[in-house]
Amino acid sequence: MICSDILKQEEKAAFQRKQTAWASFTDAREQASTAHEAMDAAWNERCQAREEMNREFESMQASSEHYREVWDEYGRIRDYNNSRIDSLRYEADAEHQAMIDCFERANSEYEYGDKTAAPMYAAEGRDHKDRRDSLNAEISALCQEVKAARQAAEYQAPKTDSSAFRAAKAVFEQAKASHESAQAEFKRLKATRDSCKETFNTAQAEHARAKEAFQRRLEQVKSAKQRERDKTLDKAGIRFSDRKNAKIVKKSDGTTQVYSGGIGQGDGAGHGHVVLDSTGRKTYEREAFAEHGSQNYTDEKTRWDGPHHGVIIGKDHDHEVTFSQGMGKNA
Repeated sequence: MICSDILKQEEKAAFQRKQTAWASFTDAREQASTAHEAMDAAWNERCQAREEMNREFESMQASSEHYREVWDEYGRIRDYNNSRIDSLRYEADAEHQAMIDCFERANSEYEYGDKTAAPMYAAEGRDHKDRRDSLNAEISALCQEVKAARQAAEYQAPKTDSSAFRAAKAVFEQAKASHESAQAEFKRLKATRDSCKETFNTAQAEHARAKEAFQRRLEQVKSAKQRERDKTLDKAGIRFSDRKNAKIVKKSDGTTQVYSGGIGQGDGAGHGHVVLDSTGRKTYEREAFAEHGSQNYTDEKTRWDGPHHGVIIGKDHDHEVTFSQGMGKNA
């Protein structure tokens, strides 16, 4: 059977391993908790940065939409006017050429032909000139309208500035990277914490088994000691009412001294005394509060003629019992 001391040492070692595992687990748990708080803080910063980026994006989109609306209207005016200008320029060029032709015809008629026809061609040339000038004036107005529309568009919808959105996006990307890093660190520490918890659970179970084994052995030892005590008390003939406080002392000479019935405790004042030899035979018996003396020896031969004549054969707690001249004497 395994020695109780070995089991106790095993229990102490298992307890120490459990305490070490618990310390590692609590440290890992604290680190994981701190990392979780950091991860939450990083997540909040990420959310705030994302909201800011979204606001800037929406602002940029709204600006872009307004930009498109304004410049689309400008484009409509420009395209319509340009189409009209092209048509008018074609007409103005034709009127200009017709004017030149009429003036040249009037000049030719005046110099070489019918001078009366010259004024007619000159008048027709002036009509073409008036129509040309009128067309050019309309062209100029249309060009001015396009120019004014462009100036208005530039004022109302300048080119969209995306710098605020780009800056907000950069902040978000940084916050995202920080959160992912904090999340990875938390997962790592959480895995360590869980591993430490498993180690602690294993150590706790091992300590529980070692403690249970020690307690079982302790109960066995206590039971064996109780059986031995009961056996000794049975041999000594101790009453059950006195057994609880009875005191058993084993001497180096092989005898067993049993004290019982004393005041307050088994070997208290007025106690009884029984002596068992090495074989378990009762050699001395004195009831509680009885007188000391050779009459308490159970063996008549030992009392008067035994081999211990004139020598000390035992101690009655704090009294030496001797024989002298064949008579028992309480020294």
